[in-house]
Amino acid sequence: MDVTRRTADRHKAALSAWSAIKADLEAIGLEPKLFGSLANGGFASHSDIDIMVRLGNRGLSRSAVERIVSKATRDIPVDLFFQEDLTQADLETLLAGY
Repeated sequence: MDVTRRTADRHKAALSAWSAIKADLEAIGLEPKLFGSLANGGFASHSDIDIMVRLGNRGLSRSAVERIVSKATRDIPVDLFFQEDLTQADLETLLAGY
């Protein structure tokens, strides 16, 4: 299989994983934010999925969110950020252009 086809397959798998993650997190009252290469169209064969979640005061644990994410993304790495852990400067840097 050539690199172009592998990249396309990986991109398709990443979009499918993001769709499942988004649906599952929204079902428990969270609003996940996709950013990075998958969001901006620069996804490549080595890319990961970048997601930010704000837990707020819903009483949900980080590990519950991590389980949902890992269930959907067996083959593609995910950078999962919790908004509560980030400074305003971090948020501006990560979300610039989104």
